[in-house]
Amino acid sequence: MKKWSIPNLGPVVQVAYAVENLKDATSSWSELFKVGPFFIKEHIPLKNVRVKGVHSTFDHSSAYAQWGPVMLELICEHTERLASTSNKEEKPLPYIHHCAVFVNDVEKTSKNLKNLGFEEILYAETLSGFPFAMHDARKVFGHFVEIYEPNEELTDFYRMVEESSQSQDKK
Repeated sequence: MKKWSIPNLGPVVQVAYAVENLKDATSSWSELFKVGPFFIKEHIPLKNVRVKGVHSTFDHSSAYAQWGPVMLELICEHTERLASTSNKEEKPLPYIHHCAVFVNDVEKTSKNLKNLGFEEILYAETLSGFPFAMHDARKVFGHFVEIYEPNEELTDFYRMVEESSQSQDKK
């Protein structure tokens, strides 16, 4: 199956929906669309966080599952929503929060996205030092674009989520 691609970036590897409540959202997706199993990470610890270029915090929880050819993320923001940090009107939940793309170089790709007019709305690193960034591409796509480099820890997680869905499909 051919994957959906964002121009000048590459294939979308994840689609994320902003939700109010992870438990309710995962139940709905499981019941309505038979998506799962979900892997939930509560209050994901981050370091070196910048929101719109300013040192900040970003407290969120996420649930991950495989949805056809892409990973599904249901994201619940516990701090001020990234969408509300811009001048644009905030959408009611749920909505597409972001699409994620693997890139070769986060810093270089981030500069290229800024040159296209997609400002960096979030930069952060996991506690293991893995960097990622989100850019505000709502004026074109209606959602943020998340970029990160496909290191072993991340690709192992993606593979585990996908393989878990395949074993659930066989039940």
